[in-house]
Amino acid sequence: MRAKRLLFLIFVFGLFVINLQAKTGIAFVHGKGDADLANASVAWDYWTTDMLRAASHDFSIPLCVCHYNGEDYMWVAADQVAGQLYDFITQNGIDDLVIETHSFGGVVIRWIFSNPDWDSRYPTIINATRWVNAIAAPQKGSEAADFAGDLEGSWLTGWLVDLLNENTNSTHNCRTDWMAYYNQYWLKGTEGRPALPKPWYWISGYGLWNDYWTKFHYQDIGLATLSGVVGMPGEDDGMVSEYSAEAVGYQWFRTEANHHHNRRNDYKKIGDALATDF
Repeated sequence: MRAKRLLFLIFVFGLFVINLQAKTGIAFVHGKGDADLANASVAWDYWTTDMLRAASHDFSIPLCVCHYNGEDYMWVAADQVAGQLYDFITQNGIDDLVIETHSFGGVVIRWIFSNPDWDSRYPTIINATRWVNAIAAPQKGSEAADFAGDLEGSWLTGWLVDLLNENTNSTHNCRTDWMAYYNQYWLKGTEGRPALPKPWYWISGYGLWNDYWTKFHYQDIGLATLSGVVGMPGEDDGMVSEYSAEAVGYQWFRTEANHHHNRRNDYKKIGDALATDF
């Protein structure tokens, strides 16, 4: 009996030592948007400093804020992101990487994890990753993207058109019919498809107006308007319906933060929640 207890203690100690030797890192992958998201400073602002600070425990955890052209297809964006993640991992000896994604960023990273033979850097990224947290990812597409192609010349021009980034490659990529095709042939993780090689956790949003009544964010007005005009099925965050965000992986939590606020640490403390991984 005492010998078994000793063996158990040795085993636990061994796991503790291995854990001490792991080098943890955190990476952030933004969603679709304008071409200027290829700039590092713009990608940082997308997440906001407070979100990055909170999730990384006051920047005590090495972090990589990826940047790519927000108008590209997922495979083009993935190659840009892969270069940054590969350098971050190899230069810092990261072997315990947690990847945080928002919106289309979750599709971009799923491309990498679904197609390890596409790029020689992909396996290194996959092997170093502990898991992925996908915030409001349109894994089955977005009805807002379907609607975006009909906006040109309509009465819904101006700020709502800017919100959707209509007729870009990334918007087309997020159409529900395009994502149905990709999920059938190119992407893993949805029902009936092979599993992803690392754990995947989703965070879905179901709020719209959020703190508009006290801070008057025009994004809250836009998302609430968009949700009503498009007629998204079920609950949604103004841009992505929950059924789509929840189509890949395991539930972490649902949030009342809309699509603008669920990449920030303001209306709901999403960054504080992400920090509990470390």
